Amino acid sequence: MSAPAAAGDSTAAALRAVLDRVFAAPAYRWAEEPPLLRMLREWWHQFTGWLEGLRVGNPFAFRLFVFALLIVLVLVLAHGLWIVWRTVRGAATPEEAHLGASASEARDAAWYFREADRTAGQGRRAEALQLAFVGLALTLDGQGLLRYHASKTPAECAREATLTGADHGRLRALLGAVYAHAFGARPLEQEEYRRWRDDIARPWHAPAH
Repeated sequence: MSAPAAAGDSTAAALRAVLDRVFAAPAYRWAEEPPLLRMLREWWHQFTGWLEGLRVGNPFAFRLFVFALLIVLVLVLAHGLWIVWRTVRGAATPEEAHLGASASEARDAAWYFREADRTAGQGRRAEALQLAFVGLALTLDGQGLLRYHASKTPAECAREATLTGADHGRLRALLGAVYAHAFGARPLEQEEYRRWRDDIARPWHAPAH
């Protein structure tokens, strides 16, 4: 009796092993799979199948495809290394020394006017207008005609300045040039910039009480 019993046990064990392998197949995985994951898995199977077909059917094209992928990978890595290098280099550029030296120099109205003229001399006259307008705002602030703050826009400075009617009109005209050339990209010649700077340099007056 023991021999048949042992044979039955081995047969049952073998049957369980076969059933375990069958039900472990993907078709019998009854857990619900997210649609996105299922779609990605299907795409991946299609892609690998296409690659295998290409490798078997056209080995030369397969090698070209792999070579192209390697080139793309090298370019991506090179671009990443370039960004890292630019970031590290930007953090340690001589600009830090320049900024450190500039920090010790008071950025008052005179500094902004000098920087504006230097920038205009380099051909960046639209940028020079913005610098000179900050110098003007600081000048008006020093005369008690405006409470200037770096967060204020040029239009806010012009609106809040306490000036005579004529000076208010002059300030609005100067502001119009800033917006037209610095923000509207209208060309600005050097002579026109000089006239604009001369208008800024003229005295500014508070309204009579």
